Amino acid sequence: MKTLVTGGAGCIGAELVHRLAARGDRVTVLDNLTSGRYEHIAGLIEAGAIEFIEADVLGSPGELDRAMSGVDLVWHLAANGDVKYQPGAPTSRDLEQNLLGTYQVLESMRRNGVRRLVFASTSAIYGPVDRSPIPEDQPPAPVSLYGASKAGCEALISAFRNLFDMRCAVVRLANIVGPRSRKSGQTVISDFVRKLRENPAELQILGNGLQAKSYLHCAECVDAMLFVEESAPEAMAVYNVGADDSVSVRRIAELVTEALGLTGVRFLYGESETGWPGDVPRFILDARKLNRLGWRAKLTSEEAVRRAIHEIVAMQENSGAGACRP
Repeated sequence: MKTLVTGGAGCIGAELVHRLAARGDRVTVLDNLTSGRYEHIAGLIEAGAIEFIEADVLGSPGELDRAMSGVDLVWHLAANGDVKYQPGAPTSRDLEQNLLGTYQVLESMRRNGVRRLVFASTSAIYGPVDRSPIPEDQPPAPVSLYGASKAGCEALISAFRNLFDMRCAVVRLANIVGPRSRKSGQTVISDFVRKLRENPAELQILGNGLQAKSYLHCAECVDAMLFVEESAPEAMAVYNVGADDSVSVRRIAELVTEALGLTGVRFLYGESETGWPGDVPRFILDARKLNRLGWRAKLTSEEAVRRAIHEIVAMQENSGAGACRP
């Protein structure tokens, strides 16, 4: 099978690319490297196991069409790498990188007769809701530009699927953690590791620390994505992907300090229940639809976070690097 992975040098994308190459796919990666890192897939490129095109999905249609030529299946992961809106930043960033980028991918698929797509969406489309866990039939009510743009991407995919006889799968991901770093948009883990490397005596925590969310390790996320692509019976499949529990920011801070061998660290909390404007402070995804299909997360949210922390710390110690990292 010939596959195209947009955003294939990112944290999830690189894990996916390694797995696709290992199963024998002919893989093309298209990534502009603004968030992804070349070193994540350098070994595969240098070994000739994959083709790499440094380009943007918003670049010239010719570049995207060249990457799309002869492709059987597109894994579309390219997106803005930072969920948080930074004050003063252009409000068009998510619109352009997520929604318009997805349109360009779909339009190139249409032009080139490619009819299979897997799209990495997000739990952020739901916004803060009273239902817990949150099922796939919960109407989207995003409170972030990132979540709104991803909801728009899903709508575009649904329309293209219907009009042009495509087969599409949308995976709405919990917070994904793992060892690979990216150039923009830190996770809570990498943020805490960086801060504690700089000042081991205290840790500034965004919000009151009671935020509690579903987490999934990157390796299990890719397991689920591959399973959905192979097993989902629907022509337009939508699945939540995550563990069936959550872990709090306060507990993550405790796990990071423990992994770094620190004691007596003073935690400094904010007053808000959200970490930033547009943050959803608490959610658990209802993944029972995916469970019934045959896939279930092996790690709890806390276990996934603990594994990622130890991987990140070990990589830094082995490389002698400072802070890393999604």
